[in-house]
Amino acid sequence: MARGHRRRIVALVAALAAGLGLAACAGSPDQAASERPAAQDGHLPPGFDTTFRWSSTPVLDPQSDEGTFVRAYVESFEIANAGASVEWGYPGFAEASPSNIDQMVTAYPSEVSEARRQVGTAFYTGLRRVDDADWTRIVLCRQGYRSVERDGTWVVGYDTSRPVEIDIRRIGDRPPAAPQGGQRTPETDVFGAWYTSRYDFSALYPTPTTDQKACAATRQVGMPHWLPAEADEPWPVSPAVPGWSTYPGVG
Repeated sequence: MARGHRRRIVALVAALAAGLGLAACAGSPDQAASERPAAQDGHLPPGFDTTFRWSSTPVLDPQSDEGTFVRAYVESFEIANAGASVEWGYPGFAEASPSNIDQMVTAYPSEVSEARRQVGTAFYTGLRRVDDADWTRIVLCRQGYRSVERDGTWVVGYDTSRPVEIDIRRIGDRPPAAPQGGQRTPETDVFGAWYTSRYDFSALYPTPTTDQKACAATRQVGMPHWLPAEADEPWPVSPAVPGWSTYPGVG
């Protein structure tokens, strides 16, 4: 299929807002904080300071070519939704997306702004996959924590656990297998010629599915065991893992 044909593929996106609630958790104040303080990145929308951490499982190796594509797409979508524009996605994001990607990333208004900042870390790990002749569906588990600025203070809590589903179509050039790096975002197109035919950012349903239950039971590596309900400063973000290399595919 030619690269331009992907724009004719129609995708549905589930309710984004359903999975974005904060839940504060009490516990021991001796729990160690994350490794470094928050710092706004120029590649992120104003007011949105989020890092991404990926765990390797038999379902998905984040540093494989497939892992590069999935990481780049999932991170791009989350950033584009926060900025309410496809332009905030990584280079090549729009071309790797369904034809209605502009509507998908703005389906629910972003609550992020310079006056209402959000600082946190999103954790992703693979739950299961379905491989067919010409496509693969990967179901991820997204968890995280964040601090939201409200009236001069920071409300801190955990994000609602939710499955995320992505369908991958493989054609043409493969994405680079990306080694770990110190950058939060890639500076070049890392999608290759692959594209996404369906993406569900928040696969939550009134009757919990097996994926929802599995995600809720997942314990992500590096997730804080305790968070304050409120603080004068945002809770520090965790370093991006594996991060992005300046030269994807090299090293």
